Amino acid sequence: MGLFNKKNENNANNNLEYSIESIIGTNTPDVSAVNITEAFSNLTNELNNELEIDKGVLVIRMQDTQELAAISTWNNGVLRDGLMVTLPAKSSLFEKVAEDGSIYTEDFCSSFSGNFFERKLLLDDQSRSFMVLPLKSEGKVVGLLAYSSQEPIAFAVFEEGKFKNRADKFASEIQRLITQL
Repeated sequence: MGLFNKKNENNANNNLEYSIESIIGTNTPDVSAVNITEAFSNLTNELNNELEIDKGVLVIRMQDTQELAAISTWNNGVLRDGLMVTLPAKSSLFEKVAEDGSIYTEDFCSSFSGNFFERKLLLDDQSRSFMVLPLKSEGKVVGLLAYSSQEPIAFAVFEEGKFKNRADKFASEIQRLITQL
């Protein structure tokens, strides 16, 4: 079955090309955006084997406007792609992490300092910890990975740098795919 649920496959494929065009600011969809969301799904599934991830979101910096946009979510093993949700910068934890360029982890979800959209994308009622990881390529933040878990302190290993190589490789892949379009 691969990346998509069969019932969502056609709708997701129809929306993906539009979404990636909006992200990079071009009308030449030579490379499928499926590659980005597939890479996100693969990375999340890999990390979920070592951590207990409940929800995740992939956010990309749009090339033309420099705004952050959620393009894919992962919820308990189910990937939803074909999204193009431009995130408001006001009261944005994601924007702060992108500007700072440092990982942010939190073990008390009730103190989430982001906006409503970020909360809905990342957290649910059972979330006990979360993290937002800036994806850097060539010194600039090209996107963010954000994950939440019902487990407390689930993402301390990210602060220790355990997954830095994987995150760097993923950021480079995103940058490569975007520049190919």
